[in-house]
Amino acid sequence: MDLLQSRGFVLLLTGQLLATFGIWAFRTVLLIWVYSLSHSGTAVSLVGFAETLPLLVVSPVSGVLVDRWHRALTMAAGTAATALLMLPLLLAHGTFALPLIFGAALLANAAVQFFFTASGAALPALVGQEHVAQANSLVSILNGGVAVLGPAIAAFLVTAFAPHGAILALAGLFVLATPILALVPAPRAVGATSGSVGGQILAGLAYVRRSRLLLSLTALVIVAGLGFGGLSVLDVVFVSRALHLPPSNVGILLSSAGFGELAGGVLITLAARRLEGRYHLVLGLTVLVAGGSLVAYSQSQTLLAAIAALAVASLSFPALIVSFTTLQQRVTEDAFMGRVVSTTGTAMSVSLMISLAVSGTLTDLTGVRHVIAAGGTIMLLTGVLSLYLIRATPPPHSLPGGEGESLAL
Repeated sequence: MDLLQSRGFVLLLTGQLLATFGIWAFRTVLLIWVYSLSHSGTAVSLVGFAETLPLLVVSPVSGVLVDRWHRALTMAAGTAATALLMLPLLLAHGTFALPLIFGAALLANAAVQFFFTASGAALPALVGQEHVAQANSLVSILNGGVAVLGPAIAAFLVTAFAPHGAILALAGLFVLATPILALVPAPRAVGATSGSVGGQILAGLAYVRRSRLLLSLTALVIVAGLGFGGLSVLDVVFVSRALHLPPSNVGILLSSAGFGELAGGVLITLAARRLEGRYHLVLGLTVLVAGGSLVAYSQSQTLLAAIAALAVASLSFPALIVSFTTLQQRVTEDAFMGRVVSTTGTAMSVSLMISLAVSGTLTDLTGVRHVIAAGGTIMLLTGVLSLYLIRATPPPHSLPGGEGESLAL
């Protein structure tokens, strides 16, 4: 099956490209903006909190609603709301700039969670279980391209048009994505149930508890989040304090890492058939590579060395994400897909918030190199844990009534 000839998948991929680019660039703009105003690692960590807190608060509810609602319309509503909630940032000036940035970022990230949960839940039903690994690989190429272009374009927009102009342009991307996502043939979940939101959240948690694989994946997310959570916002601090370069150079660093992620996406797509039945090994080994590369990154003395180390780490990310997502989707029924995706997001948010709370303070006290090295070490331990807990890759399971095949056309 050629997924790129599937109208539904192409629509999803196009809308996801616009929304993912928008949120990546939005994040980079905020990091540069906040650091230029505060010159504080703690303040930069608050940008991470504005991303993570919605995962904790919104994800459990969004998972239930995504399993009830029309998934295409949920994706479209999520992107439209994100654009609207970014607009108050145009008023960020003077004394109240930082509080307004954090507040608007918090609300915009809450809205975009509905898009991410719905898109993740829609994909298996859209393409069919037997094609999820291929679809996830293609999405990883898209994410790699976004990682290449997003930070560099965001840095350019901030330089050329100031943060306010950059925000306005990115809000326009979310508006553009909205009608495209509304056309994706992704209706309500097969076997969708009603009932109280609290009851459905508990039903989703019980579903995860019954699966050893889903429990293992959730545990890995928690441990890994403790490692990379704080690191996700420290690149701009690393460039400034460790490499002694202007903060705007973070765009170059992150874009070069994006090239690694793009190359990794191409490699995992080409190798998808050969890796069938081995995704459990791919997951553990790529986490080990990512952890080791982050430790090397922490010790980089030049921008070129940092680029090389981060590129290797980024090269492993697509295979890591594809293997994790494919394992999760292989054992999850469509009626629970939204809640399983949101359970992962909630678990990750808890560990990310702990990591962010600790790393921002430790960066100001002990130095950014030590914090990044510690995060890489935790990732190495996560890779060992993955190889111990997950010993096999489950085969694809069929969706009731063959919905995946019909929706993919």
